[in-house]
Amino acid sequence: MSFMMNTKSRAFVATVHIENMRKAGLTEEQYKQPEYLAEVFTNIWVNSGKGRKCGIVVCINKDNLYHAHMALYSNNSTTLKNVSNILFQSHVEPQLAGKKELTAYLEKTGVHAEKGEQILYSLGLENIEDKKGSRSDLEQIGALLDEHLKPNEIMLENFAYRKYSKLIKEEYLARRIKETPLIKDMTVVWNYGASGTGKTYEYIKLCNAFSPEDIYFCNDFENGGFDMYLENGAPRILFLDELKGNSIKFSVLLSILDKYSRAQSHSRYLNTYNLWDTVIITSVYAPDEIYDFMVDESNRHTDSFKQLIRRITKVVYHYKDGDEYKTVSVSGAEYKNKLQLLELASIDLLSKK
Repeated sequence: MSFMMNTKSRAFVATVHIENMRKAGLTEEQYKQPEYLAEVFTNIWVNSGKGRKCGIVVCINKDNLYHAHMALYSNNSTTLKNVSNILFQSHVEPQLAGKKELTAYLEKTGVHAEKGEQILYSLGLENIEDKKGSRSDLEQIGALLDEHLKPNEIMLENFAYRKYSKLIKEEYLARRIKETPLIKDMTVVWNYGASGTGKTYEYIKLCNAFSPEDIYFCNDFENGGFDMYLENGAPRILFLDELKGNSIKFSVLLSILDKYSRAQSHSRYLNTYNLWDTVIITSVYAPDEIYDFMVDESNRHTDSFKQLIRRITKVVYHYKDGDEYKTVSVSGAEYKNKLQLLELASIDLLSKK
């Protein structure tokens, strides 16, 4: 029976020939070791996607043809072409038989016994399952959430899932809230300096150290800037770029920097819980300057500067010495004011002369 290569399934049977083994980069010495071959192709499949497993039998037939059969399973449906490509153009079909019959076929027992077929090694046959029936959209979405896919990734899996957008976000949020401690171990770094001193380059450095998907970049702090936070997977790192005194209320800033994970930030569609545990701020203003802009003098007995600075782990001052980008820093606990940073930079410059 032949199948279209765009046929989708979640359970497959594959035959791996020597040509496919060579395409996988294995030498004859390597692929002729049945245990090694089984482990390599098992790892290839398991590492090709979340929630994947398989069973494999390495054998040789009466015509001395060395090959392997695999039973392959994925939580998400995918095409025969995709599975074949993962296994270096191996022959792949959807699984049609049940668990008992497929196990007998792979082990060549009962009605599937073949004269001259010798089983050299088997691995993971306990993973063989009955043929997977089709699942409803909601069951499929649940499986994707179990695999820790983000809302935007889930909706990219199938355009039809967009009609469940609100449900997906709510369930994802519920799971993220459950796994986030009530009181977070917060890190807040305030990067201060004039334009062109390398502050925003901190974002590039973070992307290189982690990935862009792990960082939520925000430069609109009260007018929808957090609308996409949940859709982007509620990243643990929040990057607030070019913070100014008139761009955010003091109470909102304190909430964003707070250690309580059940605090919320305004979003047009669904308020966002503050699930980040790292906040990186860039500003042309030092913390005390921002505070002076934000809080009227008549309110400073209740809205004190101490409320802000105690939330900040470190203040970094960015400046240039000719064409050289430089920084000095002080902990939040030791921070006094902008002048303190300028003095540290002056001392650093003088020490180099």
